[in-house]
Amino acid sequence: MTNASDAPADGTSKPMETRGGKAKRGSSRDAISTLQDKVTRLEDNTNESRERLDRVEDRLNTLDSHGDGRKVDVQDLEVRVEIVEEENRVLKDGLTDLEKAMNVLRAELNIYKSAVANGVVSSPSRVLADVPKPKGFKGSRDAQETDTFLWSMNQYFRNTNTVDESTKVNIASSYFTDHALLWWRLRCADYDGDVPVETWEELQSEIRESFYPKNAQRELRSKLRQLKHENNIHDYVKKFIELKLQITNLGEDEGFSIFMDGLNRWANMEMERHGVKDLSHALDEAEAIAKFEK
Repeated sequence: MTNASDAPADGTSKPMETRGGKAKRGSSRDAISTLQDKVTRLEDNTNESRERLDRVEDRLNTLDSHGDGRKVDVQDLEVRVEIVEEENRVLKDGLTDLEKAMNVLRAELNIYKSAVANGVVSSPSRVLADVPKPKGFKGSRDAQETDTFLWSMNQYFRNTNTVDESTKVNIASSYFTDHALLWWRLRCADYDGDVPVETWEELQSEIRESFYPKNAQRELRSKLRQLKHENNIHDYVKKFIELKLQITNLGEDEGFSIFMDGLNRWANMEMERHGVKDLSHALDEAEAIAKFEK
């Protein structure tokens, strides 16, 4: 039985906090605290690497100055300079990797904080685990790869409730590989190591400008018109659909005409015999007659 002294003075009932609710919030805080510790340790390692890099560069400058007015063994000096230069290169590469890892951790930390604050999940450890991650972007100047990467990143940001622009830029750039990674490193170098863009929209524009082939739509239309039904009809239909989906303004009539022109003589006659008049019907009929193909 509840005592009168236990009730609030205004007569309202006091909400009860369950141990489960406390445990969930405690788990969230613990996970965020653990991730924050990782970021701090990584920042310390990065600062230490920078200091080591400065010391190596000082040694390199000292060795270079030995050639001015001092009698030293030139060959020995060249060897020592090469060794220090190699140390310098290794440290710079390591520092780049550390900074990249730190950016990823910071981005994940921001995602966790945002998700917990907005009540997206009860435990932040589930945020990224439950959302499929985008594939790496190679920067191979391919329209489909570029469009797919940008689309998948936007889906990822939406599903993880990522709204901070700098976080989006850091996360997206962490998926760069091959040519795209080299391009990004050079872009950052132009800004003394700082991120050259401030928003995800800016980064998307730069990606399209650098990796989206010029006249891509014209090239795709040309490929579609050159596509021919040479092997089995399944392959022809599959390739036709792949190209069609990449063309932004292909009308139904134009698509139907191109599809019919690409079919071999037998398949074209079968389409006419079945009274096919539009692209959707043609694609369905192509699959249906595939089993009769010689």
